[in-house]
Amino acid sequence: MFNVLTIAREFGSGGSDIGRNVAELLGWECIDKQIIEQVAAMGKVDHAWAAQADEHAIAWWERVMKGFRQGGPESYAGGVSELAVDRDTVQIFTASIIQEAAKVGNCVIIGRSAQCILRRQPHVLRMLVYAPRNEKIARMKLRHPQDHDLPALLRRVDSERLHYAQYYYDCDSADPRLYHITINSTLGIDTCAKMVAQIIQSS
Repeated sequence: MFNVLTIAREFGSGGSDIGRNVAELLGWECIDKQIIEQVAAMGKVDHAWAAQADEHAIAWWERVMKGFRQGGPESYAGGVSELAVDRDTVQIFTASIIQEAAKVGNCVIIGRSAQCILRRQPHVLRMLVYAPRNEKIARMKLRHPQDHDLPALLRRVDSERLHYAQYYYDCDSADPRLYHITINSTLGIDTCAKMVAQIIQSS
């Protein structure tokens, strides 16, 4: 029986909207942006910085700087100071939040490579949402009207998410074998959500 749904999504595919609809249909919690809030609270860092670091792997130059400061006053055993919080730390916090949510169950977890973190959990249904590029661009025109190169934005965000999963979890999040369901959102957000909710209810 599935009591957790993870949603991986191509940027602009509407996967987050589907996830929220599934949660509403099932009466489950939808876990998405509140992960950022919890990470910011756990690391005692600015919410905007935590949002910027969300689903981004640490850069090579950040890794070098981290190496220089290891053992310095910025870090200490048993805790994390503000200066010690980097993207690696954000990833650790994020994975912990996802694992705890999965233990409780009855939740939809959107993004953050949750499908990789929970891939060995039998009670977790893993789904990938995709869509044709023209449909993703049309959706993003409404959400990012100031961005004039939407194809580049789509490529960049998807590439960052793929790299994040590969870097931290050695997981190819584009591999369809990772998922129980892959779904084309051109079927309609409501239709997709109802289909997934029915699968969970019948499991």
